[in-house]
Amino acid sequence: MSDAVDPHRTEPYGLRTRSCATELTCRECGYRTPLLDKAFKCPACGEGLDVDYDYELAKKRIAERPAGERPWNIWRFEELLPILNLRAQRRVAQFAGKTPLIHAERLGAELGLSNLYLKDDSTNRPSLSYKDRVVGMAIARLLELGKDEVGCVSTGNVGTAVASLAAQAGARPYIFYPGNMEKGKAKACRAMGAQVIQLDANYDQANRACRELALETGMEFANITLRPFYAEGAKTMAFEVVEELGWRAPDHFVIPAAGGTLSSRVHKGLVELEKVGLAETADSKIDIAQASGCSPIATAILGGAEIVTQTPETAAHSLAIGAPGDGNLVVDAVRSREGSAATASDEEIWGAIDLLGETEGILTEPAGGTTIASTARLAQEGKIAPDETVVAVISGNGLKTLHEHPEKDWPEGVPCEVGAMERLLNDFRQAAAALR
Repeated sequence: MSDAVDPHRTEPYGLRTRSCATELTCRECGYRTPLLDKAFKCPACGEGLDVDYDYELAKKRIAERPAGERPWNIWRFEELLPILNLRAQRRVAQFAGKTPLIHAERLGAELGLSNLYLKDDSTNRPSLSYKDRVVGMAIARLLELGKDEVGCVSTGNVGTAVASLAAQAGARPYIFYPGNMEKGKAKACRAMGAQVIQLDANYDQANRACRELALETGMEFANITLRPFYAEGAKTMAFEVVEELGWRAPDHFVIPAAGGTLSSRVHKGLVELEKVGLAETADSKIDIAQASGCSPIATAILGGAEIVTQTPETAAHSLAIGAPGDGNLVVDAVRSREGSAATASDEEIWGAIDLLGETEGILTEPAGGTTIASTARLAQEGKIAPDETVVAVISGNGLKTLHEHPEKDWPEGVPCEVGAMERLLNDFRQAAAALR
């Protein structure tokens, strides 16, 4: 079928991408509706909607375009992404994605894992977290709809990503944070021209209020009304990792979970890679990392039960969602892949942040510390074998949360003379030797 008569490249979208998205669908009851529909929840059963694709067409189109002709960003495999309008796609997130996959030999030696890799999304562009992937997709959808205002409800990183990417696209962002917001991220949003509103509520309460506000005002919210499109951006991590490993899927993904979008869509991305013939992915396990002070998904997985809402009490604010919107999808994905979960205390999270920094020179925020601490526990429990290939996701940058880290003293006011300096060096060396 040529592009001239291809029904996937006709109006009302105008100049088209190579996307093979076909419609919105409800995985729960089978309801289907056109992509142009602004619904984000199934009107029949109330579950979230997902984007469906013509996978045979996608397989054909992927084969037609060599890897060397594809951009190294989140749009690399646009056939499996939901944005149809080419101008909307080209205005957003051209530098998001293609984050490094690092063979963490020194950290792996500490954890007893010889094939440990870090997918370092703390270097993502433009806002230094994995959220650039999902928000990039949401802002492109906003442009596709012809809108120029966007809101979001955020525990931290969604807000900075919306502020950054909306600014790129010429849209006006409004960021709603819960009462325990991380001040550094809010300041970053204001520096990029976003309006920031801190609500007297926790995240789950703020999310419900923002949903009502979206329905009342008609304003699009990146992670509410645009959620079916937002979520699809998370698949790009699966696409990248498998390609970076030479089209081999890892034995394990260890993924931090808050609302559950990343882990559930990494699962979907792995399934799609197999559907279009790019890689065999069925044996990859997904393991969930959560803070013990907010672990509704991990608790359900480990207990073989359903998700029960929790009240967050953790320093890992970016993971502090007690009623995860995609929680059931995550549980289903993990169980279908025979994966597992682990939790970490705040003390373990801070310790893992330090361990990652000391061994690999990567400064992460508490979500990344949760991933490393949980990977350590999974290895200790024998759920990850020493020689298995493991990809641990570092989802956000520690420079954003330095004010949250426990204080560590250092010598101040030291006389500027060699004797005093040498005595301190010897003290440091002796302390280091005692730890070996």
